[in-house]
Amino acid sequence: MSEVQSVTTRQPSYLTAVFLGSSAFVFLNFGLPIRADDLGISAFGIGGMYAVFTGTMLLVRPVVGYCLDRLGRRWFFTAAFLFYTGAMGVLARSDTVEEFYLARFLQGLGASLMWVSARTVIADLHDAAGRGLAMGRLTSTSVQGSMLGAVYGFTLLGMMPMAEAWFWAFAGYAAAAFLGFVWASLFMRETRHAPAQRPVIKVVWSPELRKVLIVVFLSAFASALIEPIYLIFLKNKFSLGMHMLAFAFLPAGLVFAVLPRYSGQWSDRFGRSRLIAVGIAFAGCVSIALPFWPSLVFVAASYILFAVGWAMASPAEDALVADLAPPEARGTVIGAKEGAAGVGAALGPLLGGYVYDHWAPEWAFALNGLLLLGTAVLVLVWFRR
Repeated sequence: MSEVQSVTTRQPSYLTAVFLGSSAFVFLNFGLPIRADDLGISAFGIGGMYAVFTGTMLLVRPVVGYCLDRLGRRWFFTAAFLFYTGAMGVLARSDTVEEFYLARFLQGLGASLMWVSARTVIADLHDAAGRGLAMGRLTSTSVQGSMLGAVYGFTLLGMMPMAEAWFWAFAGYAAAAFLGFVWASLFMRETRHAPAQRPVIKVVWSPELRKVLIVVFLSAFASALIEPIYLIFLKNKFSLGMHMLAFAFLPAGLVFAVLPRYSGQWSDRFGRSRLIAVGIAFAGCVSIALPFWPSLVFVAASYILFAVGWAMASPAEDALVADLAPPEARGTVIGAKEGAAGVGAALGPLLGGYVYDHWAPEWAFALNGLLLLGTAVLVLVWFRR
């Protein structure tokens, strides 16, 4: 049995830690703007909370990747859950914009450490024949933890006032993240053992690596373009509250919780580029049509299809980056990939918000769809072999 196979059989622990650490994600995405608005924080201040989180990841992810190749994976991954614990603890008590900014900074550190480390560990443990499946399992596990955490948070919200529910929800998320830290500390094993003499690692940025970073940037930019506006659009169009919005997006969340582990396996069998191209093109077509549906039922159904497209593309994209990364520089390349995605995620909402305010909401969804369709064409042309 090879070393990689031996490690794989005894190394599922990172998934349990990711499950625990992801518990707050869904509830936080829905609840943060509403909680901040209840406290009287301005729209500019709320936007700053997202900017702090995205900016932290944008700066830190490439640095994490660089360090992973030189210092190993284990303790970077484990440290992520300490930062998540701190972030959730601060959020539980936050009632000023400065406290929210601190929490989002800590959360950005945790996200940078967890995702870059986890994807690098998967690249270490799995060869190309099983890498897509493993990347899909990672995505599914994180979403499953988020969905379970959302059930906990929204249940509290239905039982008590917003302020109390917010405190107890994030106290619970902090406890879950700390359990993730304990679990990773006890059971996580190092997947890259440094040699006696530290090597000089030099990444050769091949044309294929440059092209895949462009694809990552474009897909992240396009998906983030509608991120700040689709909830506002639906809330205004159908006059919905937070519970109804969450209920409308629940089926799409279930798709993300289940499908990626299967679609990742499809990319192992049928090729990365086909799954990426089909997935993002499918999501692009759905995005163009989404704002024109006359009822919330059709919108929810369309968003399920949108989630199907991204659930197909995301694990294949992660696996393609890992396939192209040299073994001695996996962390650096995956960190650069996460950095490219972060740039796209930071710029996309700015353009989406501008189009929404100055043109029409439908144009933002159309632009998102056209960018995704164009990216799908690039994937087929660049990576068809």
